[in-house]
Amino acid sequence: MRVVITEKPSVARDLAKVLGVRGKSRGYLEGDGIRITWCFGHMAELVDPASYDPAWRRWDAEMLPMLPEAFDIRVREGAKEQFGVMKRLLTHKDTTEVVNACDAGREGELIFRYVVQLAKCRAPVRRLWVSSLTDQAIRKAWSQLQDGALYDSLADAARCRAEADWLVGLNATRAMTCLARKGGGGQLLSVGRVQTPTLAMIVRRDDEIASFVSEDYWQVQ
Repeated sequence: MRVVITEKPSVARDLAKVLGVRGKSRGYLEGDGIRITWCFGHMAELVDPASYDPAWRRWDAEMLPMLPEAFDIRVREGAKEQFGVMKRLLTHKDTTEVVNACDAGREGELIFRYVVQLAKCRAPVRRLWVSSLTDQAIRKAWSQLQDGALYDSLADAARCRAEADWLVGLNATRAMTCLARKGGGGQLLSVGRVQTPTLAMIVRRDDEIASFVSEDYWQVQ
């Protein structure tokens, strides 16, 4: 029995239509040796600082930097019921192969890897790499399933992105907020790996516009 994991229910329905999977159960579709189930986007997330060390619950500059030896993940709030369905299918004794049909990209790879990791699935993995959900594209990709290990580097890049966001976002946000409080400020100062440099670019450009001084110019005729 093949278990196919998609990133969202709509993609599961598209695959089921093309592959002739018509049986419906709670949380998955089944038919002709295939079970198709789905995520709701990111089903798992990195745990909060206090899960590593209770002392990290306090927003105190003396506690920084927070550097876990290894990152742990948990099922996202609101996704536990569907994850339970997926885990049961992934670890079922009839499951001989798992197909990663999440979106063709870094985040899609991470969504799948987190689910498989949390479910403790040991079945071999194949990758369905398809960017278009036309019937023709799905059929072609299904006939060319690849070894999931070929995408290990993409998964590593995705984990690196997620962990970098955690390290920069949580540590820098606490550092700036604690520094502001020491000076009498009470607001939360949010800092992010992408958000902060992007904001800096916007502010810099806004300053350029505000300080612009018009000059005469001539055109050649």
